[in-house]
Order: sequence, then structure tokens, then C-alpha cells
Amino acid sequence: MITNRILLTTPTFPYPSLPANDSLTDATGQRFTHGDDIFSLVSHTHCYANHILAQNINIPTTLLEYPRWNNFVEEVDKKYGIIGISAFPVHLDTVMKMCTHIRENSPETKILLGSYGAQAFAAQYDKETQKKYVDHVVLGEGVRFLRELLGEDTDRPIQQKVMPKCGGAPAFINKYPKGGLGFLVTGLGCPGGCDFCATTEMYKKKRIELLSPDDFVNHVELYRKHFKNLSSIFVIEEDHFRHPRWLTKTKERWEKNVDLVKNVDWTGFGSVDFIWHYAENYGWDAIPETGIGAVFIGVESKFAGEHGYRKVREADAREVFHKLHSMGIRTLGAWICGWDYHNHANMYEDLNYFVACKPTYQQLTRLSPFPGTELWRKLKDQGRVCDVPWEDVHFWSGSQKNISLETHETLNLTEYGYDLIYKTWGPSILRKLEVTLNGYEFCMDSDNPLMREHRSELYKGSCATTWGMLGAMDRFAPNGVVRRRVIKADERFRDLIGEPTPMMEMLSKNIEERAVKFKMAHMFNPYNRRPREEPAKRYLYNKDSSIKDDDIPYITEYPNKIPKKIQKIMNRNNLKYRILAKLLSYKFKLKSSKHINDLDPVILRSLAGQSYGGF
Repeated sequence: MITNRILLTTPTFPYPSLPANDSLTDATGQRFTHGDDIFSLVSHTHCYANHILAQNINIPTTLLEYPRWNNFVEEVDKKYGIIGISAFPVHLDTVMKMCTHIRENSPETKILLGSYGAQAFAAQYDKETQKKYVDHVVLGEGVRFLRELLGEDTDRPIQQKVMPKCGGAPAFINKYPKGGLGFLVTGLGCPGGCDFCATTEMYKKKRIELLSPDDFVNHVELYRKHFKNLSSIFVIEEDHFRHPRWLTKTKERWEKNVDLVKNVDWTGFGSVDFIWHYAENYGWDAIPETGIGAVFIGVESKFAGEHGYRKVREADAREVFHKLHSMGIRTLGAWICGWDYHNHANMYEDLNYFVACKPTYQQLTRLSPFPGTELWRKLKDQGRVCDVPWEDVHFWSGSQKNISLETHETLNLTEYGYDLIYKTWGPSILRKLEVTLNGYEFCMDSDNPLMREHRSELYKGSCATTWGMLGAMDRFAPNGVVRRRVIKADERFRDLIGEPTPMMEMLSKNIEERAVKFKMAHMFNPYNRRPREEPAKRYLYNKDSSIKDDDIPYITEYPNKIPKKIQKIMNRNNLKYRILAKLLSYKFKLKSSKHINDLDPVILRSLAGQSYGGF
């Protein structure tokens, strides 16, 4: 029995696909850029909960991410004293199979089940059934629980040092993009009390701070130390704007580091009313001065405020989105279909209210009663929770019996909504460019020298890298309305920033050619016909003395060989990037003596990253 090391793991592959045949691990393809045709971003992400656990205990840890069954069996055979599984409800059939295997082959191992899968498991099964599979169902914040279990100090600060980066790009640019987006968690839980929210239930309507403003900025600085091309951090928190003191202190600390102001922004979370209140008390200009570059906003519904949801009761979401966009703040808007008040008379009014917000990125889902939530208990008492398999318990679950709508209608309406947004405003990439141009203009007009002299450079570089997509968006626009928006974005770029450089023109032509070839190659065999699968990874947190405080705290291994077909695509893509970068670099050197500019180096850095970057 191994007692000096523990195993943390995600559920084993294969994972079930989502209703639109999307991958569970592709957040941008399944949600935020879904429906954007070839301009949808293909992305990969990581199991950050397990990484946070592994970083914050003293005992060495092996972490399996997306293992295949044989990888999991190989580790179980080592007879760990503790095995922890982090899962979502959709994975529970696989999780119970994994637990059965552990019980049979390593009966002395203590099994821990955490995350929202644990919440659903505890709600659905009685104590006797739970004990059959796991020893501890971990609800709430997991670091403290694991430290207590291991007999460690529970009060020391929580670290999240240089966790693996996620990445995304349109498939015709790079189907296997490198990581370009950092990830941190500043707080867990929310006092908002939304009945459908699993997080509210998990943390009992309280917020648990994981990173103070100083700790947060320190962690971002550490990312920059290791990855100089990193330009964005995705920061988990249910609603940053409910905690104005935290934001204000973050602003004070962020503005002390010119490198961050000039090179990095972060994606935060907010709600319509609390963003509005923050702006009323501190001024709208204070929001971009915190370093925020994008905000996830749960609009939920035009009528949500009338039905008891306090976060959308006072302000008009359309005004909040417009004001954020005017300052260069991108938005990730969320809307839900299937409320009890939804019917054929108002559901399209509700959807079009959301479309009018013009979110930069979008998440349209069905109202889903996740097991363990207040909504689930209420609908269960009413006999309105359908018996669906675990693989269908997710954001698009058909587990709710609607009052006025057929089950298929709610799913169809979300798909229609994605299509409507695309055909109204164009792909998210175009909307990002439009908002980023706003940000550049806003900064150049700002009285704050940090915004005018430094933050403007971040927007300028982002505009330059995104501009190269305009040729492809013009060619493959879904209609004339969107095509005109593309043309207007190009005109505005030239008015605000200037004429594109020869390097930018050359790259734009290359991107358009790639788009044409991609369209032709996948005309009869769609690229998203089969959901993307992530490679299995093994991270070793060895906790030895050779790892310094600011080092990356883990070693990454690939336990399986990458399939030859995928390896061939990746190698060919890497070669194309290297050749293109050399050609552009050569062109840059030829032109540099005649025309000095600050855009071409940005283009070359983006090529080196091989990722579209952050939100």
C-alpha cells in the first residue's frame, strides 16, 4: 500500500457527447462560440480542481487527466492509500465503474469523490449506496477537507502556481492549439441564492476567498514570468462585482505593475445589477482599470428579475453590455431557456432581448435541475424531474418537464439562438475585434496615463492579430448584413490604428487561403462530425527540494502514444507555422529599414503561440 503519495484523477475516457454532438472538454466549441461555422473556436481545458488540491497538500501526488481505462488500471494496481476522483454529474456512470474496480483490486484504498458529481451523487443515492462506491463524498471546499484527512495544517494560504494553460483557435487555423490562456480561482460560492445554481448549493450561499487581491496579482505575475507571451487569465468567481473592496484593491495593485497593464487582462464574472452598482459607486472607468478585459454575465432571462432573481432586477442588461463594450470590455453572456414562465407568446421576445445585448461570446442553455439544488428538490416534489441517464445531466439536459413547452422545443430554441446571434452580429471573432477597437479608442481618450500609454498597447496588438481574420470572415459571412459589418470593422481599424502592414496583409491572405481549403476539404465530411478527444496526461507533483517556490510545481507526462494521424496533423501544422513565421519575419526585416512599426512583432509573437489566446 502506497501511503506516501496519493492519486487524483478525472473520469476515464471516452466521455459522452453533448446533445449537439459537441465535446465535453471543448468549452468554446460547445458554448461560447458555438454556431459560428468555421469561426467557432476549438479549445481544450484542464481539471483545475485536482491541480489546486495537488498544489496545496504536502504529500506527493500523481494526477491523471483524461486517462484511458488502461492508464487508470495501471495506477490503481500500485495500491494507493487514497484515490480522489473529481467529476461532473455527466460522468457518474463511469465514476461508479471506476470505484467498483478500485474496491475489487485495491480494497484498502480510501476513495474520495468531489466536485459537482459528488453533489449529484449524494442527492441521488442513499448512504448505503454511497458507501458501496466511495468512502468520502466531498462537498464544499476540497483543500481544507483533504488537509484535515491527511493531518496537515488547514490554515496556510492556498496556492495556484502556473497551472496548465488552456487554448483555442478556429479549426482551420489550428485544430490542436497550444495553451495560451492562464487560469485562476479567486473565490468559491455565491450568496446570491439562485435556485438553479449548483455552486450556491455546494457552498451554502457563502463565498470562500481563495486568493486575496495581492495573492491574485502575484499569481498573474508568476504566469508572466514563465510565459512572456501569455496575454489573458480566466479567473473563476461567481460574481466579482459583489465584492467591490476586492476589486478596488486589485485595481490598486494592478496599476502598480506597468507590465501587466500593457500586456495582460483577465476574464472575471459579474451580474447585471452588481456591475451597475459598482459603476455607480466607483465609476465605469474603474472597471477596465482593474485589469478586467472580459466579463461573464448571467443575463439568464429578460423576465428573471420579475420572478425573484435579484441580480437582474434593476438595471437593463442591454445598457450594461453596451457600456462595457464601449470601454473595450468583452462579454460572455449567458441566457437560459425553459423557465416556467416561458411560453410561445414570450420566449422569442426573451431570446431577442438577449441577442440585443450583442454579447461578444454567448452561452445559451436549458434550465436544468441539477441533483442537489433547490430547483431540483422543488421540481422533484412536483413530479417534474424526468428519469434521464447520467450522461444527459448537463447544461442542455432534458430532465425538466416544462409547463408550456415540449422538451424538444427548449433545445431547438437554444440552437436557433446561436444561429440567430451569428447571422445578426457575425462570429465572436468579429465581435471581439469591434469591442477591442472600442477599447483602443477609449484608452487613447482616457485621462488616465496608464490607460492611454500602456493599456492602449494591449488593445492595439489584439486588434492587429484579429484583423487578419477579416478576409476569411468577408468571404464566408453568413449574409450581407454580417459582410457589411466585416467591411465596417476594417474601415474603423484603418481610421483608428492606420493601414495594415505588409506582414499583416500577407498573413490575412494566408488565413483566407486556409479557410477556403478547409471549407472545400470538409464540405462532405464536417470537421466536427466526431467530438474532439483530449490526450491522457499524467502530472507528477513530487514535492522535492529541487523545486523552488516560483518554479512550475509539476512534471507533465503523456502515458500513451499520440495517434499517428493526429501526430501527423500536429507536425504538419507546426511546420507551417515555422515556415510562415520565417517568411513574415523576413518580410519584416526587409521593410523595417523603410517603415518602423510596432504591430509586426506582435504578429510574430502570436504565431509563436499557435493559439488564438483568451476571451
